[in-house]
Amino acid sequence: MQHMKKEILVLVFMLCYLSITSQEFYKFSDKSEILTKIQLENKISELNIKAKKNGNKNATHRFKASYKILKTLKKSDSIINIVRYDIKYESTRNEKIFILENKKIPEFKLRNIESKRRTLEHYKGKVTLINLWFTNCFPCVKEIPLLNTLKEKYKNEVNFVAITFDSKEKVKHFLKKKKFNFEQIVNAKNYLKKELGNRSYPKIILLNKQGVIKYVGGGIPTVYDYEKKKMKERTEKDLVYLENIIEELNK
Repeated sequence: MQHMKKEILVLVFMLCYLSITSQEFYKFSDKSEILTKIQLENKISELNIKAKKNGNKNATHRFKASYKILKTLKKSDSIINIVRYDIKYESTRNEKIFILENKKIPEFKLRNIESKRRTLEHYKGKVTLINLWFTNCFPCVKEIPLLNTLKEKYKNEVNFVAITFDSKEKVKHFLKKKKFNFEQIVNAKNYLKKELGNRSYPKIILLNKQGVIKYVGGGIPTVYDYEKKKMKERTEKDLVYLENIIEELNK
């Protein structure tokens, strides 16, 4: 009987030990506080609630926060995941384009500003960043200098393509006044509306080397200023989010 009791105690001890050693924790940096999964999820939830509460009810876009594990540190008694916020700038409208994420981008036969024919095959083999825009779109035009910075960093390592429903003539006139160093695809109204199901601008789409959509966002991600109750001005620091995705896709 005593022998059985000892076995039970040993079994209980082992189960407790396994429970402790299998615990996972989360940190935003090496120096930040250690969080349980519940605490991390609560932080994410609070961020989303705050963004929704302080945001403009009539806005066409909103932030949606989650987290991404950057690396995992295994210790003798626990596992610690180093994470970062994963912020997406999403449309509040029910747009088909967001449903296309993780699917191959719809095939197209379009023309660039030099009247050269372009299909998906032309861009396969490289990561491709597609900007959906039009010349009279103020937020589209405002982010062009930062998009040019991104193009300058990666040069020919990445395809940079801008697609618009504007005419070739209208885009050429625009480019005389403002530099936009992407390949310009024009007259794409049917493709944008019917195939991609896009209804608001700007948009940024990132394709992997096989032409699969891995990211869709409402322009360059930025940060919401809760004190001023508006979006902060975009800077080169805001390109880091897109750069991280590009680097991941380029591996």
